[in-house]
Amino acid sequence: MDKREQVLSYFRELKLKAFEENYECVVARGNKSIDEILLELCLQETDRRYSSKVKSRIKKAGFPTAKTLTMLNYERTPELPKQTIETLSRCKFIDRKENIILVGDSGGGKTHLAIALGIEACKKLYSVKFFTLCQLANLLIKEHDSGDIEKFMLKLKRYSLIIVDEIGYVKTISNKGAELLFQVFSNRYESGSLIVTSNLLFSHWTEIFIDKTMTTALLDRLTHHATIIKYDWGSVRFNEATEKKIRKQKKK
Repeated sequence: MDKREQVLSYFRELKLKAFEENYECVVARGNKSIDEILLELCLQETDRRYSSKVKSRIKKAGFPTAKTLTMLNYERTPELPKQTIETLSRCKFIDRKENIILVGDSGGGKTHLAIALGIEACKKLYSVKFFTLCQLANLLIKEHDSGDIEKFMLKLKRYSLIIVDEIGYVKTISNKGAELLFQVFSNRYESGSLIVTSNLLFSHWTEIFIDKTMTTALLDRLTHHATIIKYDWGSVRFNEATEKKIRKQKKK
């Protein structure tokens, strides 16, 4: 084995994948000092490891689909506060343990924005977890019934950001599920960030959390340190589908 093969072998052993993949190419360019070669390889390895961490965090977050901020259509939703969203995308709200509440019309793009901000948080290497309200409620009940609820609550508390989607879409959550959800929201108060989406005005949240006193206490904690964005421009999905149907009819 010659020295170059030995070098590549050590790269593999040390799990320096970018070194192994790019070494030959970087050296072949010539006219570079050893320091310059090592610096370039180190930068490539750093980029590779960062990219790998981001992909891992996005996968673990459990997003139902990939949505990004660049995919937002401000022409269709001119009321969407672009400057506010750009500020939120820096994820400083997570450091401050603040919340984001997206509330209003179905089909307006609330889930899209919630996922996009979650992905931005992953890019900044925060730990993120996505649930629909129904998924979270079912998991909480399952863990409670198996006797592992305290362990699961601690796991949830460790996430930098939890996204709870679709509050209000399912109105058949049991009393126990509502109580456990209240506990999750309360545990996040000033200790971790939440992004929640809902098609219900706050005055109707008793339809989900049943008890008026509990709902008032939950909203008090949730909104205390929160950015609230109201969606009141109707369904973007419905409008797009209608326009698409009209275009097809015109072509006939």
